[in-house]
Amino acid sequence: MDVNHLSQSNLRVGYPYIIGYMSVDVRREFHHDLSQLKYLTTIPKRRIQYNLNHNIEKAVKRTTDGSNEKISLMLRFLLNQRYRLDFLNNPTGTTFITYRRTLISVMTSIYSREPVSIIASLLNNCIYLCSVESTESLKNSNTSCDQNAKFCAWGYKFEQYMLSDLPVKVPNIEKPVIENEEFSIYFSSQLGKHRLFYGAQIDGMLAKQNASGPPKTSDVDANLTYLRNADFVELKTNREIHNPRQEKNFKKYKMLRCWCQCYLAGLKGLLVGYRNDEGIIHRVQWFDTEDIVRYCRDEWKPQVAIDNLVHFLSYVENCFKSLKTTSKDDFASKEPLTLKFDIDAQQKITVSKDIYEEHVILPSWYVNNIRAHL
Repeated sequence: MDVNHLSQSNLRVGYPYIIGYMSVDVRREFHHDLSQLKYLTTIPKRRIQYNLNHNIEKAVKRTTDGSNEKISLMLRFLLNQRYRLDFLNNPTGTTFITYRRTLISVMTSIYSREPVSIIASLLNNCIYLCSVESTESLKNSNTSCDQNAKFCAWGYKFEQYMLSDLPVKVPNIEKPVIENEEFSIYFSSQLGKHRLFYGAQIDGMLAKQNASGPPKTSDVDANLTYLRNADFVELKTNREIHNPRQEKNFKKYKMLRCWCQCYLAGLKGLLVGYRNDEGIIHRVQWFDTEDIVRYCRDEWKPQVAIDNLVHFLSYVENCFKSLKTTSKDDFASKEPLTLKFDIDAQQKITVSKDIYEEHVILPSWYVNNIRAHL
């Protein structure tokens, strides 16, 4: 499929509605609470000096990545909260279930030309999507592994400089950074005819003046109300920009991805910390989400990225419909049915089937639980 010529359909992602939340602890275990929610209390206006190497040797490094964890934490959430999720209990149409990062990889590929590989599994009218490393990206990551690890560690440290555990507290930069910990929100949204459910890791909540901390309750509705009435932010580090070429690349690639992150999660905006090559941040810059589009208007158009995602989701759904049409046996008995979609640098999509043994994104403990409640 050639998706270079996308129709300008003016489709927009429906405003993402918060329907769940999740904290992940030091052991990468799921908790249905707000324990890992962090707060952005202040934005520095003057010149600063944040040393991203401070106590970095004490950091508790990440023990998993997307390749081995896949979507297992999301599946834990789905089973834990399935009584609230109509698309699991009584599906009337197709729902795409995934992480925000997978949607972003498709949206940005139209401009970045980076190869994208996605596993799709169909189960009970839901299509689960999971990004996997493409062959080319694996080669690139192996050649720059140490540098990427350093930049990643600096990103975690910047978050520690900026975010606190409670709105009334100041950030604590002395304690070890624990890279396994995270807070995520789950969203329900609509893109054209496609219903979406996706999770997104959230950096921090924008603390309002005299804001209180999270509700001291396990009541789901009280916690959801608290989250729905809040504004959230994305934090990034970037090398200081010294010339027009660097700014052009910053706008074309990094800011496109940042806008997608903000847009899909309904974030208030983005805070960028500009660092030098030694890992020292001297200034930060705030971008409202809508300002990002204006700032980058000469490099990319948001509608093109959105249309690219619409095209891909439609193509995935049509592939499963085609399999169902041509199936001679009971189609449901073969579920979960799994396909692999590879998008190359020219935006050609290659589909592979019979790959379930190699790419299992729906483990038996999840599939059996879903079937037991049908």
